[in-house]
Amino acid sequence: MNSSILSTEPQKTTLLIRFMVGFYFLAGGVLKFSYPELQETGFFQNLGFISANATVTVISVLEVLCGLMIIVGFFTRIAVIPLILIVSFTVLIGKFPILFEEGFWLMAHISRIDFAMFLGCVFLFITGSGYWSVDWKMLPKEI
Repeated sequence: MNSSILSTEPQKTTLLIRFMVGFYFLAGGVLKFSYPELQETGFFQNLGFISANATVTVISVLEVLCGLMIIVGFFTRIAVIPLILIVSFTVLIGKFPILFEEGFWLMAHISRIDFAMFLGCVFLFITGSGYWSVDWKMLPKEI
């Protein structure tokens, strides 16, 4: 196993960022399964996706799976990559047009949670999952 993927700083406070990011995406994925009206398949149909339902299902599964992985700190660096892509796509396609229609401040307001989750994911990608994590437990310890 490549220990560079698992390597992490021994910071205990990283747990707070993991919980914030992990629960956000876990809740988003679970809600898409629990409340089909939240799936926004029309958004993907308007973008030209052939199977909007399949696209939303894949995104929901990724959000749940990666959210759980981040919460427990299991391959955190790998888990944040699809979430960074999801958030980037959401902002570029769904929120960025607001900049030209309504202006910067409304777009900034509407995108603030996406921006926070993006930065949280980038932070976890850089630092790893921290001391209280499965990744830390799996790291080979020096004797």
